[in-house]
Amino acid sequence: MQVDVWSDVVCPWCYLGRRRLQLAIERFEHRDAVEVEWHSFQLQPDAPRFGEPGAGAPVAEYLATRGFAPAQLEEMQARLAGLAAAEGLPYRPDLAHHVNSFAAHTLVHSAARHGLGDAMVGLLFKAQHADDLRIDDPATLPGLAAEVGLEWDPAQPDQADVDAVHADIDEARQLGVSGVPFFVFDRRLAVSGAQPTDLLLEALEQAFTADSAPASSSNS
Repeated sequence: MQVDVWSDVVCPWCYLGRRRLQLAIERFEHRDAVEVEWHSFQLQPDAPRFGEPGAGAPVAEYLATRGFAPAQLEEMQARLAGLAAAEGLPYRPDLAHHVNSFAAHTLVHSAARHGLGDAMVGLLFKAQHADDLRIDDPATLPGLAAEVGLEWDPAQPDQADVDAVHADIDEARQLGVSGVPFFVFDRRLAVSGAQPTDLLLEALEQAFTADSAPASSSNS
C-alpha cells in the first residue's frame, strides 16, 4: 500500500507530520506492505534563492516582517516545540533559516530514484529544524546527500528531478492541496495536516481494509 505525502522541508508541521506517520506505520499490523513516497510542495515558491537578498535570514525575523507579533511568535514556537518534544523530535526554531526549498526538493527526487527518498527527507528536515544548516546552500546539500550514500552536484541537477518537482506541485494544485503535510493513503483516502498518530493509523487501516476487500459480484 502506497502513502503519498506532499510536504515542504521548511515546514515545521511537515517535520512533525513525518514523525507521526512513522509512528503510525510502526503500530500498523501490515507495516511491511507500506511504501511512502514524498512529493514536493512549496509554501513560499517566491522565497529568495541562495545568494539573493533576504535568503537565509532567521525564520523568526522573516515572520516578524509578515506581521507576527513577538508574543504571538513565541507562543506559536513554544507550542510546536512542545509537540515535537512529545514525539521525540529535536526542534530548534531559533536556528531555522528562511530559504527557498526548491533545490532541496530536487535532491529528494534524486535520492528517491535510488531508494533513498525517505532518508533524504529526514535529513533535510533535521538540518532545517534542528541543526542550524541552510538547506539552500550548495556547499551544504552535497554533504547531506553523502550522508545517505548519494553523490549529488547542486550545480548540475538532473533535469528529470527538476521536472519531477514541478510535476508534484502541479499535481497538488489539481488535487486542491492548499496546505501541507497532505497525506493520500492508497490513492483513496486523504488526510490534511499533521494529525495525531492515532488518526494516521486509522487511515492506514481504513485504506488497507478497503484495498483488501473482495470485489462485489452479482448473479445474473
